[in-house]
Amino acid sequence: MSPALAFLGVSILGTWGLASIALIAGGIIMLFFPGDAQVDGDNVLGGIVMLLVGLGSMGAMLQVTMGPLLGMDPPLPTAAKKNVPASRLTRWVKAGLLRDFPDGTPKEVRLRSKRVLITRVGDTATAMSALCSHARLPLAGLPGSPVKPIALRDGCVTCPFHGAMFEADSGKVVRQPFDSAWNSAHPLLGGMQAPLFKLLSALPAPKYLKPSMEAETMQTYPVRIENGEIEVALPPK
Repeated sequence: MSPALAFLGVSILGTWGLASIALIAGGIIMLFFPGDAQVDGDNVLGGIVMLLVGLGSMGAMLQVTMGPLLGMDPPLPTAAKKNVPASRLTRWVKAGLLRDFPDGTPKEVRLRSKRVLITRVGDTATAMSALCSHARLPLAGLPGSPVKPIALRDGCVTCPFHGAMFEADSGKVVRQPFDSAWNSAHPLLGGMQAPLFKLLSALPAPKYLKPSMEAETMQTYPVRIENGEIEVALPPK
């Protein structure tokens, strides 16, 4: 990387960060130090808007800078129409010994640069994309963080970030993210993030640049067990 390009990148991130901090600070000032009592109502509304925009901007900046280091992709939805049909998944790749996968708890593996989620149940296993179709966050959680993989429930994989549930064998959505029960049980990942996602998804921007409130059918992969080893069928290229 050239010094000029590195300087440009640092400058952009620095300006982005300062702008986010300024919005957050401005929102706090308007909410808690309104000044003229006659315009308190306007200050409250403006403060809330500035605070939410600032927090959203800061979150986006952290996603861009820290996301790749934490194994996280941009939080954008994945359309089911991009799923590859099983008939085109013909390249069998070894994923590891069946006994090395925890029974009933999803585990992510890298297969030919693809992130694949393996879920073992006894002597069988299923495979799907490791990134949730709602916001492309890892279904197996983040290693070393409080966000851990959730055990299989009624044959379904649950996203530990926003609570979307998918059938392990078909990838079909059985519960959308930010379900009321999930939000109540998870104040940070559900209760606080649901309004933020809703606000950002309503902004006047192209659909592909906005977060979604819904999940779609996940990409699944055929699986076979050969001599105690899991093999997963991937696209030819």
